[in-house]
Amino acid sequence: MTEISKILMEELNRCSRDEELLDFLHYYESKQRNWKEFMQEQLFDLELSYEKFGKRCGFSKNTIRSWCVDGVLPRSREHFIKLGFGLDMNEEQLNRLLQDYGGYASLYAKDVYDAICIYVIRQRKEHPGDEAYSYPALVHYRERYEAMCQGHSFDQEYRDRVTTGVMHEKLLLIADEWEFDAFMTEHMDIFRGTHSKLIDYMENYIKMRGGARYEGEEAQSLHQLARRFEKPQGFEVAYSKLKRHGILPERNMLIDFGIGMTMTLAEINQLLELAQMRPLDVRNRYECIMIYLFHNHENANPMLSLDNAYSMKEVTQNPEILKRCEEIITYFYQMEEEGILEEEGDDDKSLRTLYEDYRERYGKF
Repeated sequence: MTEISKILMEELNRCSRDEELLDFLHYYESKQRNWKEFMQEQLFDLELSYEKFGKRCGFSKNTIRSWCVDGVLPRSREHFIKLGFGLDMNEEQLNRLLQDYGGYASLYAKDVYDAICIYVIRQRKEHPGDEAYSYPALVHYRERYEAMCQGHSFDQEYRDRVTTGVMHEKLLLIADEWEFDAFMTEHMDIFRGTHSKLIDYMENYIKMRGGARYEGEEAQSLHQLARRFEKPQGFEVAYSKLKRHGILPERNMLIDFGIGMTMTLAEINQLLELAQMRPLDVRNRYECIMIYLFHNHENANPMLSLDNAYSMKEVTQNPEILKRCEEIITYFYQMEEEGILEEEGDDDKSLRTLYEDYRERYGKF
């Protein structure tokens, strides 16, 4: 978290009423990242129309217009990468685009697709104009190596032993396609487990919320649980792509999953971290409001973390999650013994209900 983000977070935490939140949002509007201005600058610098800019980057003119006029964000991490290729960005520039505007993680050398991106971007600088390093070529590389990846086992010990920094340095030293193919083949056992911890974390919550609590009840399926989310069918498709092909869901979809699973703010941020994404960002208007709602909801429901910890212990085999559950349980016992654990609030609304209330009052933020 940057220094300005820390300062803004401290001030946001002082907001206890809706009026204070709205004043905060209005005052710091200039601190919010402005996608519309960024896109307008790109068109101005390149002196291109919506249509010509779209052809250059592989998007329709209507999509470009929605970005420039309405400030609509690209729908996925993949679209940010595609735009970065259209703007001929280097790795550092693309990482800033992903992080600052999409809220996504920077390119990650232990991810099969991101490793390909790093390699292709570097080769583009060495061989400008070569179609072998265009965006369509990137897609071709992805299909080839993801298919290879499916046939490999996953070695967690090997993955932990080889650091991300070492992987990145090796990628930067690759001179040609033959060396790259050798690199990818050598590290397939690492790539196979790219999102294994994220999948494990999400599956534990699905088991936890879907399991029967009383004798005679039936466990709920993912299809039934997905009704809690804003885009039920879209989530099921995204979750299937994550498990089958290692394609990350959109950031907002992961946040919505956390809301549907009754996660706390800390658990949502853990979910985003496992997806190599930044925690909820106070400088993003939508996420700023979500942080405020999470804080209020947890203050009204102080036992939420404890309930989640107890439930998670029953369904997870992940030692890291189990350790965190033990820490939460121990913390709450200490709070109770010291007499500083507040009683549950009277105004007990689910986070989903609060979220819908805010959407109705303030529109889609």
